[in-house]
Amino acid sequence: MTKILIGIDDTDNEVSRGTGHLARRLYEECQNKGMKPIGVTRHQFPTDPRIPYTSHNSGACIAVICEQGLDAADFAFDFIANHAATGSDPGLCLAKCDDVNDDVIQFSKTATKRIVTMQEAFTAARSASICLRGLGGSCLGVIGALASVGLHADGNEGRFIDLPGLRQLSGQVNAHTFNEMGIQLKYKCNGRIPQPQDAYDTLGWVRPGLANGKPVLSVEWSNNKNAWIPIDRKKNRPLE
Repeated sequence: MTKILIGIDDTDNEVSRGTGHLARRLYEECQNKGMKPIGVTRHQFPTDPRIPYTSHNSGACIAVICEQGLDAADFAFDFIANHAATGSDPGLCLAKCDDVNDDVIQFSKTATKRIVTMQEAFTAARSASICLRGLGGSCLGVIGALASVGLHADGNEGRFIDLPGLRQLSGQVNAHTFNEMGIQLKYKCNGRIPQPQDAYDTLGWVRPGLANGKPVLSVEWSNNKNAWIPIDRKKNRPLE
């Protein structure tokens, strides 16, 4: 069994759906091909005006388990090349999680703090014998593609935008629901001690963070909802 990471970036244009949406489509296609889903994480890079990004300058990493090994995921290159938006600069990184070395992780962390170059990305990928390809335009997406893989492998930066059952969550649930999904709860208690019977209001949007390689959802108590609610929530969701 092989844990495979597929990083993508710069797949959109000003009027298309974002890279995260295409990442979830690729994630679904991996499952259609018999791969076991782990999740999709979003990774944020600097919103520096010197960087030619489309909207938020974020990449994505798809994580799956595959019995057939790395070659079974080769279809991803054609998938992204065929579905990336017109005028985009897509890049894709395909790697075994175990092959992600310290050089790649260091490059990835650096990419969250300052401008890095395509040459730096390819140098880091070669150090780990990781496959990194540009798939159109300027191919600038190779930077975020590799960095997304490195950050997911390191396991301490990013946010899950998909994992089994995540997008089906709605309304109020209980702690057992999160436990069954493998989501760890982290409490901002403010004097409230979690109780087994407590409710958790999803507010229609649950996006756990990536911490120690696991999905972790930070929650705080809402008197108005009489439930724990996600601390990380959509901007139009006021504090309760």
